[in-house]
Order: sequence, then C-alpha cells, then structure tokens
Amino acid sequence: MTRIGFLADDLTGAADVLAQAHAFGLDGTLILDASRDLPLGGDVVGIAGPTRSLAGEEFDYAVRSGITRLAAADLEVLLYKVCSTFDSSPTIGSIGRALDLIHEILPEHGPIPVVPAQPEFGRYTAFSQHFGVYQGEVYRLDRHPIMSRHPSTPMSEGDLRLVLAAQLSDGMPPPGLHLSAYAAGLFDAEWARLRSRADIPAFVVDAVDPAHLDSVAAVLLEQHVAPSVVVGSGGIMAALARMKSRQHRFAPSFTAASGPTLVASASASSTTAQQIEHALEGGWVDVPIPVEALTQGEPRGAWVECVERALRDGKDVVAHTLRGSDDPRFGRSSASTAQIGRTVGRLAGLMTRQGLTQDVVVCGGDTSSHALLAMNVTELRVHEQFVTAGPICSTDSASDLAGCRLLLKGGQVGPINTFQRFAGQR
Repeated sequence: MTRIGFLADDLTGAADVLAQAHAFGLDGTLILDASRDLPLGGDVVGIAGPTRSLAGEEFDYAVRSGITRLAAADLEVLLYKVCSTFDSSPTIGSIGRALDLIHEILPEHGPIPVVPAQPEFGRYTAFSQHFGVYQGEVYRLDRHPIMSRHPSTPMSEGDLRLVLAAQLSDGMPPPGLHLSAYAAGLFDAEWARLRSRADIPAFVVDAVDPAHLDSVAAVLLEQHVAPSVVVGSGGIMAALARMKSRQHRFAPSFTAASGPTLVASASASSTTAQQIEHALEGGWVDVPIPVEALTQGEPRGAWVECVERALRDGKDVVAHTLRGSDDPRFGRSSASTAQIGRTVGRLAGLMTRQGLTQDVVVCGGDTSSHALLAMNVTELRVHEQFVTAGPICSTDSASDLAGCRLLLKGGQVGPINTFQRFAGQR
C-alpha cells in the first residue's frame, strides 16, 4: 500500500520531496502527468506539475486533477507540496486557492495545516512569521534578498496568515499554532482544537527545528481521516519519512560524470548566477541562449552549434537564459514560463539523443516541469542523494534522458560549486 502521496507545485521541489523520502529508506516514484495511472505499491507517489507558475483555469485544473487522483489512492497522508519560501500570490501559484480547491474535493476533511518550514534547508516559521537563510544570515520573508524580489511572485509580507488571507476565498487570516504550544506541552491539544473548528479552512503551524516537524508528522499519521491532508514543503516529508521508517538519514553518495556535463539553466536566481560564474571560472564553456530563441520552437542557430561543438570536444557546458537579474536579457523577452522551459528541455534532449552527454543539470523551479515534458519524461525516481534539496534522478526508459544522470536544481539550491561536484570535479 502506498502510504504518502503528494502533488507538487514545481518539479525541482517535487524531486526534493522524493529525495527526503529516499534519504530515510522509503521507496518512491514521481510522475509528471496527472492523467497517468499512479504507480502504486511503493511507499511514496508524487505528481509534479508547474502550478507555482500557473494562474486562473490552468491552475484550477492542475490542482483539481492532481488532488482528485491522489485522494482516490487510499493514502495515509496527502501532501500539497509548496516551496519552503512560500512562493505564491493571489493570482499566480495561489496557495490559498489550492486550499479552497482541496476543500471542494475533500469537503469533510476540516481545517488543513500549513507547514512550510524546512529547518535543514534554512526555512523557519515562528509565530506565523516565515524566515529564510541567505548567505548565512536569516531574513524574514518580506526582507529576504531573493524572495522579496522574486520576478513573478515577490513576497511583500512575512506573516503567512496575512499572505493566505489575501489568497483564500473568505479573505480571513487563518489562526496559527505557535512555538509556545510545543514548549508548554500543549501541541496535541492545540492541534486538536484547531482541527475541530468548522469556521476556518486552514491554520499555520510553526516549526524551527526537525523535532517540531516530527510532532506534526506524528499527529498527521495518527489522525482518523483518510487521507490526512497537509500543505507543506520537503521538511514535512522528511519528518513523515523519519516517523515511518524509524531510520537515520542516509549519507549522500557520490558518482562522477561519464563524460562532458551539460547545464541547461532557465533560473533567474542570483544563487544560480553565482554557480554559473564559478563554473565558467573553472573552464566551463559559456553559451548564452539568445532571447529570440525562447519562442522559435526547436533549438537552432550558432548558439546550439556552440553547445554541440563543445560537448563533442569533451568540454563541460553551461547554456543559460539568464545570469541573474542584472543580465541584459532580463525583462527583454515576452516568452512564457512554458516556452522558456521547453527551450532548455529541447536543447538538453537534442544533446542526449545525439549521445553528446549523459550527465544533465536542469536549473529553474518554475520552468523545470516544462523542460522535462519537452524531453518526453513521464516518470522520475531518485537515483542518489546529492546536495540538500537537489537529488540526482533517473527517468523512465522512453524519455530522451533514459540512462542519464539528471540533477534538478531549484534557483536557491546548492553550494557555489554544485555543477563541478556533479561533474566529479572536486
């Protein structure tokens, strides 16, 4: 019996959730198409989609179809996975709208806990205020150097109750389950009180260390509902996996690339920009993807020839749509998230089909789903642990990436030498 199912709002985050389960010995599979039959029988099954970048009817359809499929799967816990930085707005990737839709599908469930903290990744919730680490410093969400300036969903509020109030249909701030309840030994009683309320759709749960998330996981697994529903990040999946497996986290493994590595990046993050710069300083080949290429369909032109030539010469390549928000290409393109993702996916697929690389990094949370769909990927499994929130995956045998090592890297993920480490360059 599959114990835990999740619908993820982007692909890199979905891979992180799967990696958290894998790190504690649970077996899991991720699919990219909610219309496919779920591969039940393992411990964890996930559906990855681009809902973080969707709005309107597209968003509603993606959430409804994914949650409906999972709700019919006889799960213990159903997770609507959101980014640990709570990327969303009332119009794009709305977490509040997702909560409303989940209540439509599961009207008897009652208030849904919202638990985005991921302490191992530097994401904390305290008295409903959300915080994230950047370059060793902790910032409230609305003051975070990256998230406060996110290109599509800039976060201007640190109180998650107010963020949700702007997104929920009732317009009311949900209550919070605060740190003081843990310290006073009142967590279970507060959880039960909030879950019993008929007048609220959700409540925000504080957590600043893994033990707090273990308390959340324990009550989720003990609830007498099928399934228990939670909105959260990879942090709550790690806690659920710890509780289910009773094992310690496995140490990350390490394998080197079998040949030249291709990084296909659609990330606008400054973290990714720094990683690109570090790789180029180490001798990797720099291939900027021109703005006009993002809407032209199949990749062609001098920039594609440059990628091919470098890989044939055994050189590692970074092909990118941006190098941070200071890039002169920033803001010049009218291409959609889907078009940008398809461009980097088609490039990587073309290179793997020609046998020029078997080691691929796809960067970008919002765009990665579109990239993998462009490479005919329908299923992912974690192959090995790598960096925090960034596992190395393998795909189904019918995809352009069959037999390849694939690293899915979100914008904020990984140390500065992530690309070199993936390629086996210490």
